[in-house]
Amino acid sequence: MTFYQLAFRYLKRKKAKTILLFFVLLIVNGMILSTNMILRATADSKAAIQEKTNAKVVMESRKKEAGITQEEVERIRNREEVSHVNRLAEDKVFPVNFYPITNSDSPDESNRKVSLLSYDNLANDSGFSEGVYRLISGSYIAPDVKGAVVNSHLADANQLTLGDMIELENGEGKRASFRIVGIFLSGNESKQPQGMVSVNRIENQIFTDNVSYANLSGTNAYTRLSVYCKNPEQLHTLEKNLNEMLSDKADSTTSDTLYRQMVLPLEQIARAARLMLILTLLTGTAIVSFLLCMWMRTRQKEAAVFISLGKSKTDIFLQIFLEAFFVFALSILGACGLGNLMAGVLQNILANSETTGGSFAVLLQLKDIAALTGLGSLPVSAAVVVSLLPILKANPKDTLSKTEG
Repeated sequence: MTFYQLAFRYLKRKKAKTILLFFVLLIVNGMILSTNMILRATADSKAAIQEKTNAKVVMESRKKEAGITQEEVERIRNREEVSHVNRLAEDKVFPVNFYPITNSDSPDESNRKVSLLSYDNLANDSGFSEGVYRLISGSYIAPDVKGAVVNSHLADANQLTLGDMIELENGEGKRASFRIVGIFLSGNESKQPQGMVSVNRIENQIFTDNVSYANLSGTNAYTRLSVYCKNPEQLHTLEKNLNEMLSDKADSTTSDTLYRQMVLPLEQIARAARLMLILTLLTGTAIVSFLLCMWMRTRQKEAAVFISLGKSKTDIFLQIFLEAFFVFALSILGACGLGNLMAGVLQNILANSETTGGSFAVLLQLKDIAALTGLGSLPVSAAVVVSLLPILKANPKDTLSKTEG
């Protein structure tokens, strides 16, 4: 009779032992599956957070005349860890077909200028993203939106509306026209000090795109870069590389506070789940080994007789191994059923808790079952080996003589 026939007949004959081993493995595999689902959910949530938090390195030029060049920007953009770059340039220019707002009598030319600031994307890295300014009509400057965003008070004072053209002149006499695509308001316009020259007033800030800015300034040098990192965990490495690339040309600061705040509770949950998984594997190995070792004592004579009749130790090992893994396979099916129930329970507990902010999604997936099969087989394999070693190492004659005596 083959080893697999003997294995199935033994399980059928020893129903009580089989059922007990099944429930032990069911509990162990259920714990392994639950902790693995939590670990995978934390990893998925962490990946989603990485995309949403926009961790970045801000590189600010130390001198306007030695700004960050377009060639340097392209080298930064081409780095593998960089997702995108938002460029900022600024200049003080003269309005041509409109008047700036001022409460100063200063004859200085700064009282006749406005501030021109250019962005790739105005919705980020500006007073708009920080809540200092708000867009009341029109659109933000964006890769597909070119033109100018002006203050509501400046527009009203000069009877400007969306779609009108404004003309600006740089310090060298070069002029360029900009179409108004947005109008903004701060709310702090009336709180500015008396006597402030026009170039420093909120009303005279004009935001534009980098292409239009370059047409007026004739240069592609930028005063600040916001370099967004694909993986916030690599942010400080990226900062180090950017500092080496730009040497003493710019100062760097990092911004990943939001990511750290959001990912901290997930890391705490993951640490607890990993500890639970390790304890489950160790405890499962110990319990299953104890059960199999107890049962192997009653099978010593059986194994000795089989060896005496010419069966190899390999066949005996395969029989015991198959017995354990057949029960293990059945327990996996049961654990998957429990896993579906546990997924809903864990989802309600963790997704609604303050620590995860409702970003948790605990679901049973094929990768969880694959991980359960791999991890769950470890305690079973270890238990089978531990329980069989004394039998396989013993001399059959000694075993039979002891049982007869």
